[in-house]
Parts: sequence; C-alpha cells; structure tokens
Amino acid sequence: MSALAAGGHPVEIRWQVRRLDEGGGLDPVAWPRDGWVDAVVPGSLAASPAVVEAYGEPALADADHVAWGLRGTLTLDEPLPDARLVLDRVATHADVDLDGTRVLRSDNAFRRHVVDLGDLAPGPHEIAVRIASFDETPVPRKPRPRWRSALLPDPSLRWRRTPLLGRIPTWEGVLPPVGVLGEATLRCRPRVEVLSLRTHAEPGPDGWTARLALHLRAADPHDVVVLLDGHAVPSASESESEPESESESWDLADDGAWHLRLTHDQAVAATALWWPHTHGVPALHHLRVEASGETVLDRRIGFSCVRARREDGRFALVVNGVDAFARGVVWAATDPRGWTSDPVEVARDLDALAAAGLNLVRVPGTGTYADAVLRELAAERGLLVWQDVMLATFDPPEDQAWLAELEAELRDQLGAWQGWPHLAVLCGGTETEQQPTLMGLPAERRRMTAIHDLVPRLARELAPGAVHVTSSPSGGPRPVSIEHGVSHYFGVGAYLRPLEDARTARVSFASEALAFGIPPEPSTMTSLEASGAAPGPEDRGRGSAWRRAAPHDRGTSWDFVDVTDHYLRDWAGRALDLDDLPTEQREDLQRRTVARVMAETFAWWRSSLTPTAGAVVLAHRDLAPGPGWGLLDVTGTPKAPLAALTAVLAPVALLLLDRGLDGLLLEAVNDTPLPVRGALRLQALDLEGDPVLDAELELVVPARGHAQVEVEEALGGFRDLGWAWRFAPAPAYSAVRARWDTDGAGEVRAERWLVPPVVAHTTTD
Repeated sequence: MSALAAGGHPVEIRWQVRRLDEGGGLDPVAWPRDGWVDAVVPGSLAASPAVVEAYGEPALADADHVAWGLRGTLTLDEPLPDARLVLDRVATHADVDLDGTRVLRSDNAFRRHVVDLGDLAPGPHEIAVRIASFDETPVPRKPRPRWRSALLPDPSLRWRRTPLLGRIPTWEGVLPPVGVLGEATLRCRPRVEVLSLRTHAEPGPDGWTARLALHLRAADPHDVVVLLDGHAVPSASESESEPESESESWDLADDGAWHLRLTHDQAVAATALWWPHTHGVPALHHLRVEASGETVLDRRIGFSCVRARREDGRFALVVNGVDAFARGVVWAATDPRGWTSDPVEVARDLDALAAAGLNLVRVPGTGTYADAVLRELAAERGLLVWQDVMLATFDPPEDQAWLAELEAELRDQLGAWQGWPHLAVLCGGTETEQQPTLMGLPAERRRMTAIHDLVPRLARELAPGAVHVTSSPSGGPRPVSIEHGVSHYFGVGAYLRPLEDARTARVSFASEALAFGIPPEPSTMTSLEASGAAPGPEDRGRGSAWRRAAPHDRGTSWDFVDVTDHYLRDWAGRALDLDDLPTEQREDLQRRTVARVMAETFAWWRSSLTPTAGAVVLAHRDLAPGPGWGLLDVTGTPKAPLAALTAVLAPVALLLLDRGLDGLLLEAVNDTPLPVRGALRLQALDLEGDPVLDAELELVVPARGHAQVEVEEALGGFRDLGWAWRFAPAPAYSAVRARWDTDGAGEVRAERWLVPPVVAHTTTD
C-alpha cells in the first residue's frame, strides 16, 4: 500500500491509439483527428485486437522504432476537486498532456506517476500520451560499459529503464511493451493519505508478537480508528511509550501537512502468522482505517518473519523460525504480447504451481515488477515472492541521474509491497554479477553502485522484512560459486553433467535451475494443431518455426531441446537415433525424460543427504507455442514434469533415492507442524511390471522432520535393485513403488524407474 494508491472512485477514461509520423506529433493539439483505434489500457499495443488488425504483427514487433499516440477522453458531470492523474508504468519515453498542457515527462517504464492537477471543471477533457521512438530518444554513448550483455544486442537498453523482455532476440513469442502497462486513472486526492504501512512478526519467549505501524498524512487532523479483523485496536504514537488518543498525536510537519504515526503490538499464536502453504496456513487479516468516519484504507495484510541462514557462506530461507526448503519457479509473463495481467489466468497458473508443492515465485530482472494481481494472488495461495530489481546482464551506469531514477523506481515498487507478508527476497537483478565474472573481470571492476550501494540501502529502509541478495547469482569466493550463496545451477541441464552432479556439487541454493525443452501434453498439441497454432508432426523438427520457440542462448548451435535429448539418450543407456523415431514417440520420451530428471534432482536436493536449501525452476510458463522450458505450456496447461514434481514437493512426501552401491533409500519428509504416521507399503516390480517383492511397515515422521527406510533391507535383504553391483547380466527390476497410508496427510505415493521406458518391455503406467 502507498499513499499513491488511495483516493476516491476513478473517472472512466476511453482510450485510443494511433501511430504517429516519424518525428511528428510533438504537439498533441495538432494530432490528426482520424485513424484512431480503440485501445486496451492497461496493456501494450497488442492487448488491443483492433490495433493488431490495423497495424499487423511486424509493425508491433518493431514498435520501439515508431512514435505512438495514446488519447484518453473523459467527461466530468461535476467539478473534480484536487484531481490526480495516476499513470503506472508508461513504456517507455513519454510526454503527457492534459487539455493541451504538459503535465508529465517520463523516461522510466517502471515508475508510478501521480500528478496533482488541481480542480478540474465539468465537461470534456483529453489526456494525450506521446510515446517517442527509441531512435528519437538517444542515450549516452560514454562512458563505455565495462562489459557487454550476452543476452541483448542493443547496448542502448543499458541506459533505458524499460523491460528487456520483448527485446531478447532468442526468446520467441514476446512483443516489446509500448503503452501504459498499469493503472491509468483520474481521481480525487484523498483527505487522508497512507504514507506507510508496515507489518512484521517477531518471536519472543512466550510466543509471537505481530506489529502494525501506520503513517498518515492530511491537511487537517482527523479522529482515526484502526480496525483489525473487525476489532478496534489500541494505538500508540511511535514517539511515546504511553497510549494516547490518535487525535492528539497529529504533528504539523515542515511540509505544511499534519502527520500521524501509529503502532500496535499484539501477541499472536503461530497459526495467526502468514506461512508458505507447504508449511502452514497463509493467514491474512483484514485492516480498515477510518478517519472522521471516512474509510481511507481497506485491505488485507499479513504478519511473518523471513530471515536468511548464511552459515559457512551458504544460503537458506527461514520463515517464522522454521527452515523452509524453497521450491520455486521463475515467473514468466502470462500475456507476453499484450502485457496485461488477467486475474483469472494468473490465479489459474498459481493454483497449478501451488498444487504441485511449489512455494516460491521468482520475478526475474528481465521483465517487470510483480503487480498488484500477482502480489495479492500469491499471498492468498501461500507463495513466497523473490523480487529481482529490473537489471539483467548489463553494466548498470554509474551516472548520478540514472541512479536517481532507479531509486525513484524502487521507492515506487517497494512501497507497493508494504503490508504484504510474503516478499521473501529482494535481489539486485538477474546475472548482474555473473556476466562480468564469467568474462574474467577482477572483483574491483565488478563493483556496481546500483546493486552494491543503492539497492541494499533501499532494502533496509523500504523492505526490512525481506532478505537482501546482491544479485542472482551471488555469494561465495566468486558470484557464480555453486556451493555458496545463491547460484544459477545448470550442471544438470545446459552443461550436460550427469544426474549425480546435482548431489555431489553441494548446491547451496539454486535461484535458477533445470531448464529443458519440454513438449506440451498431447491434448494441448491436438488443440494447438486444430487452431493452427502448431504444425503437424512432420513439421516440428529442427529448423521449423515450432522448434525455434525452444529457448536458446545467443551465439549457440544448440537449444534446450538438445539438452533434453542428451538426457534421453543417457537414460536409454545405448545409442538411440531420435530422428528415426516418430515425432509423437520422441516427444513422449522427451516428456518422460524431463519429468524423471526434475523429480530425481529435486528429491536429492530436498532430502537430508544434500545441503541444498532450495531451487527455482526456469521457468513457470512457455512464452510461445513450442517445446519451451515452462512447467506450463503457452495455454497455461501443466506439462508432464509438473505432475512428476508433485509427488516430490508435496508438504508430506516420499523420496526414493538411488545411492549406487549403497542401494535405494526411502526418505519421508514432513514440512507440516504435526507428526505424520501410517502404514508404508513397498513393492519392487520385474521387467514385465509385476510386483515380485513386497513389504509393509509402520512409519512415523516428526513435525518438520525426516525419516529414512533402507528399501532393500525392508524388502528382505540385498537384491541389487538398481543393478549397481551388476552380478547379473541384466537388470532384474523395472521400478520400485511406495505407498504410505497416513493418518493426517492421506495417501502418499512415490515411484522410481530403475530402467527407462525405452528399455523395459512394458511401462508401469
């Protein structure tokens, strides 16, 4: 919550858009009166079907190099006193006029602008937003950067405060954002503004204390009532130890306004705190603030305590005093063309991720900040949020004006997080330290004012409840260290290391990991083919438009489907000419392979046998139809790996771990605050898929704890289930299954393939 979000009901505005002549349209009064197309605001150009039809896809892909005009018209039936124009995230270089008078200049697509307009008379009014092309908005050429981005070819983006997504040439399906991406409203200035809202929880000897702190500003003092979950709470001035009436604690400040600072501490049970859904209930509370009988704030808030454990240079998240294994995804735009945020679609994606046991969403520095929709829906569903500053791979300028604009941007964005309990990490950007490190620059040339001075200072001031990380990755003797700090771990993945590397590398915390090219499910393929969004099987090979949708790095001869195929061949254990397989069969094996690799890797990382405290999959969703790296496809439908992860990442789960010569270990994990007990049944299947070994035993796992079972001992003794000792000429077992009938978590299952489906005579599906 920020003061800028408060106020009366907004005035309805009708928006239209038009392409402007090159170098023209500087004076909106002289804009042509014809050729205007109805526009969707908030949203980029492609959010409006009429705009797509009028200008076509190629023009919108090149929209950065054209000037655009946005015209908002409205009619006031009565005077609007103390009017405010709110424009949130105008992309990118924009001049704004009201009724022919310039009221705003913006060069930052991440800012939330609030313009006080004074009193507006009844009648028609027009808001004109001219968005300049990049070509007519030059950026400094000196000083030269210390390094170049490996992600983007346009060096001017280093200076422009605008999303990089849509400008990355190897990521298909995205259009550059041009327009007003957030709120665009006209409203009255509120009588009382909420400047600051802070919530926090602290442990004490007798339980938890929840703290609520409010800072209000008004032209005149008001009687203030604070209601928490419908109950009036006593408040105290922050400057006084004894309670006093709110009306007596207003202070006249140097800005000529009256200010009121209120605090309220309340003893609460742990169940009243906000928890990740994997570890408890994400409790939210209703807060209402009334001033002289008028509601000035009405929203939900939460209380939590998020800390980092950094012993021995490693990294782990601790939530409400509990070590929380973080399993997350890198968030991808649900509408990468129109840049809208549909609450229904965002909720559906988050529901799918939460149902699979994921508990963290990382918003990367390549897109835009989490908006109100993502913040609120993630809080409801018990998902932590890791927020990157919008910096990625470039050398951030040391220019003072640029840094001042970055600070203003962060004050806007971090102010919007006040009162929410689930901002877990504030990070100084994506690969801002990795890029120069991998280019061999020494430490003194890798120091950046933006991420080493500015962001930490603002994190302490504006987001004291979040953990600060200098960048993703960072930590250790060098920022790319795998067993220190947070890393981008692609040993299993792009670097084609064996699966054992995820266990032996001693990964500390993988803030980005496990990217593969994953075909959508057959049902999605059928619907995409029927709609023309996907070609038939014969046209999905290398070089096709479908295959180009697979993400790949600039300058490489391979893509992430090639990564998937590497692990498919490795799993098969023999030469396998995938090009000779029918397309549908190859795609089925690719799905199975990624499901197996992700599930097995996360099982190791979550177990007590590795020191890994969390991992974040790249990415949550595909940006275009094709074999993308999303756990959801472009339609939002879950892919095969998400189903496989569900069994491994659920709050109560069974992990089947192959330790090679030491045999199979079953580890039961319980993240919940209560112990779990029940009957465990183990089975080993032969190559025909029939059970040939069977055992049943009682299994109890303490709250927030682990328990282990030696599988072969439980099944009667040494059987070489994983064919590690190789006394026999061939494997004898195809899979191991476990079923745990618990008294609190229902039925918990696990299955581990011992031979790949291309080797087994039959599958166990």
